[in-house]
Amino acid sequence: MRVFYWTLHALLSHWRQHPVQFFSVLTGLWLATSLLTGVQALNSQARESYARASQLIGGEPQASLSAPNGASFSQEVFVSLRRAGWPVSPVLQARLSLKGHDDQRLQLMGIEPVSLPGGSAVAGQALDMAQIVGFFSPPGSTWIAPQTLQVLGYHEGDQPLTENGLALPPLHSQADMAPGLLLVDISFAQHLLGMPDQVSRLLLPKDFAATQPALPAELVGQLVLKSSGEENNLSRLTESFHLNLDALGFLSFVVGLFIVHAAIGLALEQRRGLLRTLRACGVSARMLILSLGVELGGLALLGGLAGVVSGYFLASLLLPDVAASLRGLYGAEVAGQLSLSPLWWASGVGLSLFGALLA
Repeated sequence: MRVFYWTLHALLSHWRQHPVQFFSVLTGLWLATSLLTGVQALNSQARESYARASQLIGGEPQASLSAPNGASFSQEVFVSLRRAGWPVSPVLQARLSLKGHDDQRLQLMGIEPVSLPGGSAVAGQALDMAQIVGFFSPPGSTWIAPQTLQVLGYHEGDQPLTENGLALPPLHSQADMAPGLLLVDISFAQHLLGMPDQVSRLLLPKDFAATQPALPAELVGQLVLKSSGEENNLSRLTESFHLNLDALGFLSFVVGLFIVHAAIGLALEQRRGLLRTLRACGVSARMLILSLGVELGGLALLGGLAGVVSGYFLASLLLPDVAASLRGLYGAEVAGQLSLSPLWWASGVGLSLFGALLA
């Protein structure tokens, strides 16, 4: 241990004499990790929002019936199919603006909780009878994501007004709700959107849809059956956007590694005499390699921690603009605040260690 300590002490003395090289290594690791982890944070947040949106009803994307052109249609179709034995459930979805928030177009979704496919979950939870009754009984309930509630500046129980002066049912935050989405009973949605007796699509249980049932003759050509995951697949729609971000982050990572590679190579070249002296003093090759590895690992850890922290702040700064771009280009709603798992932080530091070893 004493030999290891003095060997490491001798190697670290080089950085005191060449501080510019030290900051070159540290800055290269910092920039490489910062930009790549920032991009990964943005993409991770977006994909989490897509997953919540697709899993809002039923725990996973459901099969559905909708008009070929995507337009709404009469709820009499729902009644006819139920009478024909089809276990369909109506959904109405459209954009909505609230008074005082004209710049934010929210998605209002109306569902009919009683007719949902058996075993369905809404926002990650199974509805009990009390929740179902409270959902459609006046004054009703509007489920909203906590982040969206905070961004809009409302509180639990508030009843904001639409741009038409209609009051929403009282707001209730739900942890697993998709951002930018308001969930109400379909009767309230029809009233708020000014679309009486209209529905956007009809949900079907996956096992029923898998049998490929034939539509009643009078509805052939009016409705199209879309399989699970086929409808509103935001991950597939925005794939090119996130691929460009990934490419940008990877390019910055490679550039940072070139800086680190050059600085480490120069430092090793300048320390050849020191390495020969240490070997002449009895330090084994294994101990020398271990000391060099610990030195490099310490630099990578410092650069990685700085990079992950700055990457988080960079992602926080860019997230509103990225969310606005995704909303404008693809109609995708992304949470306006980062909520990253500890795995992301650990992977950022691991990325810096991997980059240092690669360099």
